[in-house]
Amino acid sequence: MQISQEKTKRFQEEILTWYNEHQRDLPWRHTRDPYRILISEVMSQQTQISRVVTKYTEWLVRFPTVVVLADAPVSEVLKYWSGLGYNRRALNLKKTAEKIVNEYDGTFPDNERELLKLPGIGPYTARAILCFAFNKQVAVVDTNVRKVILTQIIDRSNVLRLSDSSEKTSLSERDMEEIAQKLLPHGKAYEWNQALMDYSSAVLKKEKMQIPKQSKFIGSHRYYRSKVLRVLLDKKKVNVDKIGELIKKEYTIAEEEWLSKLLNELAKEGFIVIEKNFVRLV
Repeated sequence: MQISQEKTKRFQEEILTWYNEHQRDLPWRHTRDPYRILISEVMSQQTQISRVVTKYTEWLVRFPTVVVLADAPVSEVLKYWSGLGYNRRALNLKKTAEKIVNEYDGTFPDNERELLKLPGIGPYTARAILCFAFNKQVAVVDTNVRKVILTQIIDRSNVLRLSDSSEKTSLSERDMEEIAQKLLPHGKAYEWNQALMDYSSAVLKKEKMQIPKQSKFIGSHRYYRSKVLRVLLDKKKVNVDKIGELIKKEYTIAEEEWLSKLLNELAKEGFIVIEKNFVRLV
């Protein structure tokens, strides 16, 4: 895989010029606080930005710092996360906050190796924090950046030259990261990464990418986990014998073992407490 420096520079100028005129004004772009960057990144996963802006603002009113989040009860965390889906993300945010406070004296680490040790933080989120909070010169590769690389760089061959057509289809995650890093303008990682995301979202909206389809949510295991948490957010404390009929319209005694496993799973993960035949949020 070869990169033409001349064409790379031209592409960088094109994207940065576009971004200068069309960049989105998002609240998390007015901060370099790693805690706030983390919240915005986790909330933005598979969620429309318009929805995230409102939830992000509400969240920071209730949990303005990593210390406040670490001290908050799980029930409050889930309450303010409601509507964003994937409740495990919210719990991981709280666990991360606790770890930052207890093991890092309230200060976020500024290297990828340590960030990856935090609950729920993978390579993308770690690099987003490094770039957007600490101004590290690293490429941040999410779905939007992948779309730019695949449609603008490889399909149109205006920057990269591939030895043969099969090389494109065999691109690995590491290949993507390598390409993204080589495209990074010197000293402009923050601006560049934001620009690629905005460009993809606005200009490449209709471009199709092969993304693995998610399994059906309604009726799934994840669906009933979510139902249990919503019931407990509303009723605070519920008899174990009543949970089944509250989360499933046609619940029968034959599903008792299934329900028990589901509740024990939620308890083990730190969402709920089961005591004296009652269930409540932590």
